[in-house]
Amino acid sequence: MSENNSNDQELGLRELLNETLLRDLILFILLYLFILAQGWDNFLLLLFPIISFSFAIFFRVIGTNKTRVLNKKNLVFYNPLGAENKNADRLVFVALFQLILLFWIGGESIYHPQLTDDFSLYFNIAYFLIFSFGFLWIFLGIWDYCQIIIDLSEFEKRGLEYKKVVISELSLGKIKIISYLNIAIFLTLSLLHILLILINLIDIRIGFFGNLPGTGIEDSEPLYFPITVLLIIIIFPLLAVIFLHVIYKEINSFSEIEFNTKVSSLPMDIKNQVVENLKTINKKFLDENFNI
Repeated sequence: MSENNSNDQELGLRELLNETLLRDLILFILLYLFILAQGWDNFLLLLFPIISFSFAIFFRVIGTNKTRVLNKKNLVFYNPLGAENKNADRLVFVALFQLILLFWIGGESIYHPQLTDDFSLYFNIAYFLIFSFGFLWIFLGIWDYCQIIIDLSEFEKRGLEYKKVVISELSLGKIKIISYLNIAIFLTLSLLHILLILINLIDIRIGFFGNLPGTGIEDSEPLYFPITVLLIIIIFPLLAVIFLHVIYKEINSFSEIEFNTKVSSLPMDIKNQVVENLKTINKKFLDENFNI
């Protein structure tokens, strides 16, 4: 990568397509093509892995850009959305797991249609539970990762009072609200979903049917889905967007006065380097003419 590129604030296609992102895209596209080749016409089920993977790409792009912009001399650990690459890895795993489940149930409906009804219970629980858990997973440990920190470990010989200075982090109240809401909604929808699946076993149905690739072979029935499927596909991505917006806004909401108070004990050369690092990471600090 050239020097000019490394200093450019805009993320170009060449920098975007790193090895990790290409690996994720290739794996996802290949598995998705295998599933489409089975002859699926139930596009609702095919949306779930796309949503999970889209969020994974979002985190991967942010993590890639941040890694590109930062350099070895950077003193600031800037994580307004948590550990982006870790979140991307988690969601890629979730998306690929969903694709494997789709490929499995699609293949079973074609080659063993008489067993599809037996497998529907396990598929309904596993498929939608893993999708829901993916959005819970990315908010686990937000108190550890959603921070802006100055790392002073390389200046230990200068006898600084602190090795790390926290510039901004989520308030305890926001952490509790986001964590408790995520867990409560995950448990409520998951338990309701499982309950409606079990109720279906006694022929009480609150939901709809969807065709599998092999539906109709040997008079096999379509797959039953509880109405909670529609709630799951809407509520979890929507909540994730809302919570990420809240977290990003709070982490970046510290003022110049608050910043200067927290770095007041640092030597002037370190202060200047920290300000330059912040301006490199986020244009907000350029627009607000952040100074010390």
